[in-house]
Amino acid sequence: MSQSFLTPKAEVREAGRKGLGLFATSAISAGETVAGFGGSVATRAEFDALSDERRIHAIQIDDELYMVGPAEYEPADMANHSCAPNCGIVGNILLVAMAPIAAGDEITFDYAMCDAADYDEFVCACDSEMCRKVVTSADWQRPELQQRYRGYISSYLQRRIDAAASSDAIGASPAVEH
Repeated sequence: MSQSFLTPKAEVREAGRKGLGLFATSAISAGETVAGFGGSVATRAEFDALSDERRIHAIQIDDELYMVGPAEYEPADMANHSCAPNCGIVGNILLVAMAPIAAGDEITFDYAMCDAADYDEFVCACDSEMCRKVVTSADWQRPELQQRYRGYISSYLQRRIDAAASSDAIGASPAVEH
C-alpha cells in the first residue's frame, strides 16, 4: 500500500526545467481531490536533519511539523509549484482542483498555500504571467494571495491568518470611555 494518493486521472511526466511533474490524463472536475500527501510526521529538528532531496518533497502541516514522504518517491510527491495554480490545499494534505483541469495540463499548486518555513525558498520557474519570480516562506502573508486562494490554504496557515486578522481587529477597535 502506498503512503500517498494520486487520482487515476493523472500521471508523472517530464515537466521541462522543473524536472518531473504531474499531468492530467483525462479531465478533472473543479472540487475533485487530485492527490493526498502521506508519509511520516517530523518535528522541525527531525526535518532539518534530513537531506535536501527528502525535504523538497515534504509539506508543512503546522508551525513546527512536516509531512515527509517515503524515501522512495511516490507519484503525488511530484506536484510542482506554480504562481498560477490549478489546485489548492484542503485541510493540510489534500490537493484539490480549484477549477476544471483539461487532459494534458500540468497539475500544480502554489507553495504559499502551505509553507511558512524557509526550507523551500527558490527562484520560480513557473513562467506564468503572475509569476512572483522568487518563492519565499513569507508569501502566504500576501493579502492578494490570501484572497485568491481563499478556501484552498492549509488549515494551519488559515489559523495564522485568522489570528492575525483578529489581532488587527482588536488593535483597531476604538477605545471605550467610561
